[in-house]
Amino acid sequence: MGLNNRYHICVFNTKNMAIYTFSILEGLGHKNFQLISTPCEIKAGCSYSIKFSNIRYLDILEKEAKEIGAEIQGVYLVERKEGKRAIEKVLV
Repeated sequence: MGLNNRYHICVFNTKNMAIYTFSILEGLGHKNFQLISTPCEIKAGCSYSIKFSNIRYLDILEKEAKEIGAEIQGVYLVERKEGKRAIEKVLV
């Protein structure tokens, strides 16, 4: 199973907080994060999430989000199984 078949996404309460948190991570030189559209299965409406491949990166993300007062709505594991996307909430 390739790396692209399994990743985590961190969902924020607002689009602006996701963008702001991502820009701070980028500014600090973290290359392990990617700004993506939140999958419709998780949240309706247009929103962004931060995607990362390894759960270990969550500590960095949580620390930076906390410093700017960004509220994390949830962390999800996304896996591709037999061509279908499975999304599971791993942290609130």
